[in-house]
Amino acid sequence: MKMLLSKRFLFLKRVAGSTISWFTLVALIAVVPTFADQSETSRLRVLAYNVACGQWATPEKIAEVLKPLNADIVLISEVPKANRGKKVKDWSQRLGDALGLGHVHVGTVSSAGHKSPKWGDPTGNYGGKFKSILSRTPLTGGKDISVEGSGWKRASAVRAETEIEGRKFALYSLHLPGFAHHKRQPTELTAWEGSKHKALADHINAEKESYDVIVGGDFNEWTDGLVMQSMLKETKMKNSTKEKSIDHILYSTKNKMKLLQTVRDWGPKNQNKDNVKSNGCLSDHPWVWCEFQISN
Repeated sequence: MKMLLSKRFLFLKRVAGSTISWFTLVALIAVVPTFADQSETSRLRVLAYNVACGQWATPEKIAEVLKPLNADIVLISEVPKANRGKKVKDWSQRLGDALGLGHVHVGTVSSAGHKSPKWGDPTGNYGGKFKSILSRTPLTGGKDISVEGSGWKRASAVRAETEIEGRKFALYSLHLPGFAHHKRQPTELTAWEGSKHKALADHINAEKESYDVIVGGDFNEWTDGLVMQSMLKETKMKNSTKEKSIDHILYSTKNKMKLLQTVRDWGPKNQNKDNVKSNGCLSDHPWVWCEFQISN
């Protein structure tokens, strides 16, 4: 057992290089299976991340840190797109290339209509708060889903489909307004009934029974909040995120799908108490990563 852990530790250190701490590597040993483990059962790794419009780090820098997690699906929120007139490669595609994920779908709706220069990257080439889906397997049927309800306007999710090990998945990447930043959290169900989360839940419930559904992104709702708990109850989904968070990955329970592990991490450096980015920060959000067993 000791020799096995040592081999896994050296493998992860070689892959991560200097971009990840020894402390994080120790944590990853517990969640990244050996190659032998992978051959025994089918595993699916999903990551959701709000990348803060690319203001904090380039897609290549982010990929350096995320690549050891070996995600099969990455659900990105607040992702920028090329500004008008800028002949540059798509930001999400750059991230997908750096992560080795060859299939990318990018939405067309910027949250709250935000755009450059305030909501743009330092180069001035990219801006906005879009949503995207990156996948190891081909994506089909990509589309925007705009939802109405309380909170800022132009809120949406992007949806795409993929097939893994003969199973069909409906994937959602979202950025919605919520009550997380309100001083008083809602206690009446009217808050749920009038929310954009309720409108999205209606879309999720309309999915075909044969589809496994995964929904990830910035919900702006606390894990134990009324709206999030109502969404789980309404859709019969589970939340992989157990600690207090506004970023979540939800998964359906209609078909056999077992959550093996979940990690929520800020990366090399957290933002400081004054909410000013420090050297090495990737975003003002943590990422959420989880691993599922999906073998039949």
